[in-house]
Amino acid sequence: MSRNLIALQNKFLGEGQTVYDALARIHAEKGHIEHADILALAREHNLPPAHVRATAEFYDELSQTAPAQRTLKICNGEACRAAGCDALIERCETDLAVTAGEVSADGVRLEHVACLGYCGQGPNALIDDLPVSLAKPADADTALAYAATGAAHGLEEPTNAIYRPEGDAPCVVLRNADKPVVTLADAQAAGVYGALQKAVTTLQPQQVIDEIKASQLRGRGGAGFPTGIKLQTVRDSEAPDGSGRRFVVVNFDEGDAGSYIDKELIETDPHSQIEGILLAAYATGAREAIVYARYEYPRARRILAAAVEEAQQAGIIAAPLFGSDFECTITVVRGQGAYICGEETSLLRSLEGVPALVSVRPPFPAQEGLWRCPTAVNNVETIHTLPWIIEHGAEAYAALGHEKSRGTKAISLNHRVAKPGVYEIELGMTLRQIIFDLAGGMASGQTLKAVQVGGPLGGLLPESLLDTPLDFEAMAAQGAILGHGGIVVYSQDDDLVKIGRGLMHFCAVESCGKCFPCRIGAVRGTELFDQMIETGVTDDRLHLLGELCETMKYGSLCAMGGMTPAPIESLVEHFPEELDRYRQQPLPPATATASGTD
Repeated sequence: MSRNLIALQNKFLGEGQTVYDALARIHAEKGHIEHADILALAREHNLPPAHVRATAEFYDELSQTAPAQRTLKICNGEACRAAGCDALIERCETDLAVTAGEVSADGVRLEHVACLGYCGQGPNALIDDLPVSLAKPADADTALAYAATGAAHGLEEPTNAIYRPEGDAPCVVLRNADKPVVTLADAQAAGVYGALQKAVTTLQPQQVIDEIKASQLRGRGGAGFPTGIKLQTVRDSEAPDGSGRRFVVVNFDEGDAGSYIDKELIETDPHSQIEGILLAAYATGAREAIVYARYEYPRARRILAAAVEEAQQAGIIAAPLFGSDFECTITVVRGQGAYICGEETSLLRSLEGVPALVSVRPPFPAQEGLWRCPTAVNNVETIHTLPWIIEHGAEAYAALGHEKSRGTKAISLNHRVAKPGVYEIELGMTLRQIIFDLAGGMASGQTLKAVQVGGPLGGLLPESLLDTPLDFEAMAAQGAILGHGGIVVYSQDDDLVKIGRGLMHFCAVESCGKCFPCRIGAVRGTELFDQMIETGVTDDRLHLLGELCETMKYGSLCAMGGMTPAPIESLVEHFPEELDRYRQQPLPPATATASGTD
């Protein structure tokens, strides 16, 4: 069905033009999309209205049907939940007289959002298109006053702390984060594009792939698939139509709550990202690259778009490079608020303009991806690593790391530690070293209760497992994941049962809906948590929760449903006392009331 709709789009909108793009333009102009807009778009391009409507309704932004004068979105990701977002949302609903997800009589749209990338400073909010921290009560008052009246708020977008490795510790992806190097002139002065020139002028594409293979780099987006093998597959595969068309697609839809690594790499060093993209394109034979950029990162999108424009004017993008016949275009596409688009097949369907449902694999995107062409889908950190490998050599990179997990990894920590921010570590460092050495231990007055690594699909680890090395295999052995590298620390003040409920509800909201175990299972799981919180934990309910998690784990189409059970199962295994606090307590025996006469 999707192929037929894509063919219709190409016929009536033009090759490569999509309903998604057209809807995004309408939303950018009006701030919402009405039923009449959908019918007009369908009539104009001879497309089924149901297809246009289904595409719009899939995304948080494009599904907004009512106009609003002001918008306030409160982050409800795990880090902001630990920072008190629930109480903030309740206050907003009361003060603004509107339920989250609706528009008030005064034209205020109140919504949830996750994540804005300031997990060390929560709770956070998006005021219109401006991310702000509302950690200070006065700032929360100001934000609410703006939402209610439109009075100037004066709030500014915060910044994250970045801690580069000290001494002789290796520094790969944060190599330019201390400068930063945003303009082309500053980037070239820092040596950016030197690795690209070396590759294009002295190495064949296969030699570049061989170097990346030898480095043992694995994808930093979560799955940990060998990057060199993915690039090799793209180079060796052909589009079914024989066109020779190939793509590099960068997944910059960093949606794991607690992760803001890619955001900082783009904001401090955008030209290294462009260099990495062009290296991947040169290696695979791709002439077209697309960056799918997260809607909730407006500053990063602006910086990246400006860098792409500057590189294009300088003849680096869309022009023959260094006397060769290799050239590649780069397009930045803005996401519209759908966590599932972090899954590679969902992301590709989004770019094709159809509802971003997860696709069955095989074929894998490296064989048959965007527009059915071989496509290398990698996240920002993976791409950012490529220039370092080409410049310093595969052996230098492979010498770093731990066992099968080679190299370094950028990580980010939330406000529960003394020094939240972005760090770069050599893989193999333990969680205890990260939290208590690098990040200075717990924040004042806090005691560690649990650690979650890798976003909403990562397991909850107790203090007894803090000596686990941060690498792919060691984390998996503990029922956790390395994932994107976001680390959320929970303290004695955090209710892990409510955290578990939030994680299950997140899956229910963000599921693409294609498979039953994820779509229905997450809703039933949320209901179970609500029952346990409201009327008590029972053995029967825990047994039913376990069966539901097993069904989701083994029956879901992708990792969204398949890994949502991980934090729930680890909650039951490692934190039974958290659940025991919600167990029904028997009523005390009735006591006879003495009665008598004076």
